[in-house]
Amino acid sequence: MSDTARHATIAALFVGLCACTPTAYRPDPLDPSFRAPAGSSLRSVPTDEPPLQASSAPQPTTALELGEVLASVTNRYPPYLSALLERDLASGRLLSAMGNFDTVLGGKVGGNAQGYYEATAAEATLEQPLVSGDTLYGGYRISNGFLPDYDKNRTQDGGELFVGGRIPLLRNRSIDRRRASVRQAQIDVELADPTIARARIDFVRAAARAYYGWVAAGQRLSVAQELLQVAEARVAGLQRGVDLQFVAAIDVTDNTRLIAQRRVFVTRAERLLQQAALELSLFLRDADDAPIEPDAKRLPPQDAATRLPDPATLQRDTELAILQRPELRRLQLQRDRVQTDRDLAENATLPDLDFLVEATRTGSDRPYGDQNRDTLFIGGELKLPIWRRDAKGRVEQATTQLSRLELETRFARDRVVNEIADVRSALRAAHEQIAAAQQNVELARTMVTAEQRALELGRGDLFRVQQRELQLAEARTLEIDALLEYHRSVADYRAALSSDGVAVAADRR
Repeated sequence: MSDTARHATIAALFVGLCACTPTAYRPDPLDPSFRAPAGSSLRSVPTDEPPLQASSAPQPTTALELGEVLASVTNRYPPYLSALLERDLASGRLLSAMGNFDTVLGGKVGGNAQGYYEATAAEATLEQPLVSGDTLYGGYRISNGFLPDYDKNRTQDGGELFVGGRIPLLRNRSIDRRRASVRQAQIDVELADPTIARARIDFVRAAARAYYGWVAAGQRLSVAQELLQVAEARVAGLQRGVDLQFVAAIDVTDNTRLIAQRRVFVTRAERLLQQAALELSLFLRDADDAPIEPDAKRLPPQDAATRLPDPATLQRDTELAILQRPELRRLQLQRDRVQTDRDLAENATLPDLDFLVEATRTGSDRPYGDQNRDTLFIGGELKLPIWRRDAKGRVEQATTQLSRLELETRFARDRVVNEIADVRSALRAAHEQIAAAQQNVELARTMVTAEQRALELGRGDLFRVQQRELQLAEARTLEIDALLEYHRSVADYRAALSSDGVAVAADRR
C-alpha cells in the first residue's frame, strides 16, 4: 500500500474518532431580571449517583430559577426570619417605655398603736402622669381617733376628697426621663427596619451568588464529562487501528491514560457541584423549612446575554443608593437617639421648679372645728444642684457622640460612592472578559476543526487533536467563569443599590 493510501485510511479511522469532539456551545440567554425564560430548555448534567437530598420531598422537574431561591430566602430562610423578630423586640421595648405613663393606684393605712394620741389613718390615691410632663393625682383620706392639729393625716369623720397637680416650669418641661424613654423606644422601632433591610440585602446577595455558583459548577461538570466521553469513544476505533497495524499500540495506552485522567476531572467536578448544591440548599427550603439540595437535572441553561449599566446613570445610581442604603438610615436614627440623650442631659442642668396646686373637700364638720370644709393650696417647689457636674458631663458625652456619628455618616457616604463605582467597574470588566472568552471558544473550536482536517490529510496526529480538545474545554471553562463573575457582579450591584427587586438600568453592548 502506498503512503498516500495508508494516510487516507488512517484519516478515515480518526475522523470517526474525533466526531465526538465537544459541540458548539450555544447557551440560551437568561432574562436580566435573574429569571429564566418560560419554557426554556434544560441543559442536564448527568451524574453517576443521585445527589444527596436534605429534604425527602420530591423536587420539580423544571429548571430552578433564581426567583424561586430568593422567594425561599425571604419566606423561609432562618437567619432572615430571625432578623424579622427585631421589630417585635423593639415593639416590646416601646410598650415597656409606655408603661411609664400608666395610671398608678396606691393606698396606705396605719396608726398609733400606743401613746397619747391613738388614731388610725387610711388613704387611697390615683396618679396619672401626662405626656406633657405634668402629673395629676387625686384620692380619698380618712382618720379616726384624735390627732393633733399639726398631723397632716387628720381628717373629719367623713374623710376628705382631694385632687391636685404638679406642673414643671423649667426642668422636665420640654422633656423628662419618661418621655425620653418613649422617644428612644420609638427610634428603636424605626431602627429595626434598616437592620432587617440590611439582612435582606445581604442574604439575597449571598443566595444569588450561591445560585450562580451552582449553575457554573454544573456547566463545568458538563464540560468534564464531554471530554471523558470523547476519550472513551476512541477506544474501539484505536483498537481497530492497532489490529490493522495503522495505529501504534502506545496510542491506545496514551488514550487509556487520558481516560483515567479525565475521570479524575469528572470526579472533582462532581464534588464541586455537590458542594455548590449544599451551599445553595441553605437558601432553598421546602414547605417544612428543611433545606433542599437541588438536583442536577434542575440546572438551567447558562446565560450568555450580558448588559452594562448606562454610564449616564452613575450619578442617579449614587443618589439612589445614598437614599436607600439602610446603614445611612441607621446612622441618622442613631443620631436622633443620641440627640434625645443630649436634650435630656441639658434638661438636667435646669433648676427643678414645679407649680403645685391641690384642692380638698371635707365630708363633715366634726370633730375638728379648725378645719374648713373646702380648701385650696397653691405653691411652688425649687431644687437646684449647685455644680450640676453630672448633667454637664452627660451633655459633653452626647455632643461628642454626635460628632462621631457625623464623621461616620460622612465616611459611609464616601464608601457608598466608592462601592457604586467599584461594582460598575466590575460589571464592565466582566463584560469584556465574556466577549474575549466567547471569542476564545470560537477560535479554539476552529483549531479543533483544523486539526481534524489535518488528520484527514495525513498531516496530523492523535496527540495534537487531544491538545486542541483540551484547549477548547479550557476556553469553555473560561467562558463559564466569566459569566459567573458577571452574574455575581450584578448581584453585588443590586446590593450596592440597596435593591433586590429594582431592575438594573442597562444597555446591551
